[in-house]
Amino acid sequence: MILKGKRIVDITSPIRQGMPVYPGDPEPVIRQIYSIEKDNFALSAINMGSHTGTHVDAPSHVIENGSTVDMLLPESFMGSAILLDMSCIDSPISAEHMEKAWKKIGPGEGTEVLLLKTGAINPLKGTDEFCLSEDITSWIHDKALKVLGVDALSIENENGLPLHRSLLSQGINIIECLNLEHVEEGHYTLICLPLKITGCDGAPARAILIEE
Repeated sequence: MILKGKRIVDITSPIRQGMPVYPGDPEPVIRQIYSIEKDNFALSAINMGSHTGTHVDAPSHVIENGSTVDMLLPESFMGSAILLDMSCIDSPISAEHMEKAWKKIGPGEGTEVLLLKTGAINPLKGTDEFCLSEDITSWIHDKALKVLGVDALSIENENGLPLHRSLLSQGINIIECLNLEHVEEGHYTLICLPLKITGCDGAPARAILIEE
């Protein structure tokens, strides 16, 4: 087995009715259509937004004629990752904050993915208080990172989503609503696979970390 002896950590937020969603987004509804008891098999209808739970933002989310989620290559969401614990920092989190944490942990060789643990979805900490400063775009670009992942419902709360537009226009992928509550900062390998939905601006994804 290719992963024999390696610990796999599921960092996907489960999709369920009543789960937190970004303000204004549709709440997921899961309705049973057929049941084993009555029909000898089970089948459910699922109604939800394309940015529900752990999900990937495609460039078409904010860029006219941008790539849709089915056009994104699977390998663009895989790679050597560094997870930084920023939960003790009040928003907005700036490039200066991340540089300090980055140096403390020390990047691994060929690091391509940055994951930020902020505690933003903790019910004791308001989700709309979290945001990242727009100055992180150049910092992420300078580090040659290809993915930014956060445990918040969104990386920002600005009208027009300028940070989304800045990152996605430079080919930096975004993963939101990760479940990092029980994950320690350090080095991992990330695999995140969004659903391949034709022409869509984003899609729910299953994300895992493999311990180094």
